[in-house]
Amino acid sequence: MVLLDLGPGPATPPWLPLLMVVVLLALLGFLYWSMRRNLNRIDFDDAAAPASPTSPVPPAPPAE
Repeated sequence: MVLLDLGPGPATPPWLPLLMVVVLLALLGFLYWSMRRNLNRIDFDDAAAPASPTSPVPPAPPAE
């Protein structure tokens, strides 16, 4: 039975895993920055949801 040596060798430089982690962290940071910028562009309507029939408080009349 032959075991595969997955340690650093001529095909895998020792700095490659560190580089991959840095690239993935940079990608995650860019995606977070992009999503945050786009979410800040969304205008949420603060209108109250309609009251349920079992609610003890009557719904407010619509604003005109």
